[in-house]
Amino acid sequence: MQKAHPILFLTEGDAETWASLSGCSRSALMAMRRAGRDVRTADVFAYGVADWLAKASTFNWRRRRWVHRYHASPLSFHFNSVRARRLAASHPTGAPILQMGATFDAGGRGTRPVYCLCDANAAFAARGGSFSPVAHLTKRELRALVERERRLYSKCVGIFTFTEGLRRSFIDDFGIRPERVVTTFAGPNLEFFPTEADLSTPKATYPTVLFIGKQFERKGGPTLVAAFRAVRAAIPDARLLVAGCRPEVAPVSGVELLGFVGRDDPGPHGLKALFLQSDLFCMPSRYEPFGMVFSEAMVHGLPCVGPRAYMSEIIDDGRTGWLVDADDPEQLAAVLIDALRDRARLRRMGAAGRRKALELFDWDRVARVILDYMDRAEPQVSNAPNGG
Repeated sequence: MQKAHPILFLTEGDAETWASLSGCSRSALMAMRRAGRDVRTADVFAYGVADWLAKASTFNWRRRRWVHRYHASPLSFHFNSVRARRLAASHPTGAPILQMGATFDAGGRGTRPVYCLCDANAAFAARGGSFSPVAHLTKRELRALVERERRLYSKCVGIFTFTEGLRRSFIDDFGIRPERVVTTFAGPNLEFFPTEADLSTPKATYPTVLFIGKQFERKGGPTLVAAFRAVRAAIPDARLLVAGCRPEVAPVSGVELLGFVGRDDPGPHGLKALFLQSDLFCMPSRYEPFGMVFSEAMVHGLPCVGPRAYMSEIIDDGRTGWLVDADDPEQLAAVLIDALRDRARLRRMGAAGRRKALELFDWDRVARVILDYMDRAEPQVSNAPNGG
């Protein structure tokens, strides 16, 4: 059997660490290596002067608009792409290149086939309201971004998406042939994976809801805190743990603001401990392309409450958790009160969610889907004119 070509994995940030794309890059990398593939990594981000030029070219006094324009910056895309193509040129001819996202163009349709692993795209994000990554772009800037992505995706041999809804966007919004877009889902980005023994750890004495998110407003934190006032009135010993951020909110009885929580902290205040002591995970996000933390909660045996608009593929409503409408604290409060009054039911639902997560939201499964597609595509790519 012919040995498979090495894979060049291009990312913004170092894929060998948890810092790139919330840890997704590292998780995908390690899964492909566990599958026995030679995967080489490279950081395409243009640091230094190039990055400062991109920031200066998109400056705006409104910080959120500046951030969104910077991430869509044509100048940043150009500098990252120059670096990506230089790295790709040193990769063996005919060997596949997998790029994470669309913030650079590794130069597909050449002698090295390019694939793309995506958790979103510009057209999908444009439907995400005021908290999406493209919310503060002008119509002209958004059209330019969509067209830029269209050119990039059209050159890819295959595109791998985290959800079926995103797959449909590539087909419907960008005209990519269905056979070239594959849903892989994604897995939890965890340093310490929970065992069955871990799951036997007693829960906290008080009914406990867990929220984890750095972007408190986008993740629906204000809606959750507002809902929790009613929860606390109905269930006086209920607790809400808010981790990942320390927002400025009016004091609410039962709400604990924990701030940053270390992913690799195995102690009582680490991420794993928070999952294991809680009864329910809740994050009513206003925009959420996949929601990695939901899969992390599910493998810890927690039922989840998430936004109906984005989590219908992740949460089985009424079986592994609940789907709610965004910005509806009354509805959310009713769901949480009903859930917390039956902790035995929560354990059963959490067990069902863990089974689903282990079967579907697993990085080893993601790697198998990606590598199988590449293996099937390689003979066709090799025989096509110019490798395209």
